[in-house]
Amino acid sequence: MLLTYPPQAAKEAEEIKTALATTYKITNLRTTRQFLGIDIYRLRDGTIGLGQRRFIDSVLKRFHIEKAYNATTPLDDKFKLDLVDETDGETDPREYQAIVGSLMYIVLATRPDISFAVAAYTRYNSKPFTGHLTAAKRVV
Repeated sequence: MLLTYPPQAAKEAEEIKTALATTYKITNLRTTRQFLGIDIYRLRDGTIGLGQRRFIDSVLKRFHIEKAYNATTPLDDKFKLDLVDETDGETDPREYQAIVGSLMYIVLATRPDISFAVAAYTRYNSKPFTGHLTAAKRVV
């Protein structure tokens, strides 16, 4: 369990921790730097930032696309997902679903800006073709 609170609520947070400690064995790990694959960092002005650099790097490595170039947009406007057909060749659905699933976790945690593209790719989870796989790798 991660307990977060503003500095002005420190007294109440200590009371909650004490109450939990009477029933459960707890460990206070102090300032959290990572939780469920999400990096947590404090900015100089006191705000908290979230990121997933390590998780995204692991996704790049897992699918062997570490040396890929940056894309300006997650969806290529010239590539029509609906027009991909059998001549393009089917791809392994498990690999495609793994990429899309990783992208969905990234969307839910820290990157809602790519949600439209990821939602478009989920429509092809049951029968993806090579073009769909290439397009999904573009988002990563």
